[in-house]
Amino acid sequence: MRVRPSLLRPVSIAASVLAVLSLSAATAAPSAASTARARTTTSPAEKSCITHELKEPQLKNLQNVNVPDPRPGQIGIYYDELRDAHGAYAGTVMGRYEIKKHVPRGPVWTYYTDDLFLPDGVIHAEGWVDFNDVKNTKWVGYRATGLDGVYKGRTGVREWRNTGVDGAPVPAFLRLCK
Repeated sequence: MRVRPSLLRPVSIAASVLAVLSLSAATAAPSAASTARARTTTSPAEKSCITHELKEPQLKNLQNVNVPDPRPGQIGIYYDELRDAHGAYAGTVMGRYEIKKHVPRGPVWTYYTDDLFLPDGVIHAEGWVDFNDVKNTKWVGYRATGLDGVYKGRTGVREWRNTGVDGAPVPAFLRLCK
């Protein structure tokens, strides 16, 4: 099974609760209306947004995570390419994850951090994910912030879904708005 990774940062309990609450709003499956290539949308009712619908072939994955029974402190790192709907190179992702808390018969809280390097800018994304959702091929997502280029000053969400097929590219979705 292919599993994805992130970077742990100390966070207060209040911040953790806020992150989990905001994550529930951010983890919906990507809209079918999103396009394969980046596009900027604006309307009177909508903010100026950039969306990407991508595939992520994994180039490297190093981990010590016991996937069937993950334990706090286990970590993984990954290095993925980003590809558009036509298979053309669209960027690179470097990420890390750490299993933080395993609730018996409940969630396995894992913290993910990703840096996405795209031809038109850099995006940083991080947040809490239930590792059970990753294992069960559900869409997961967390906050994304534009650091450079056309993404600077934009915030939004990065979402992806493990396919459960070893070596298969992971479907991914980005949406950042001003």
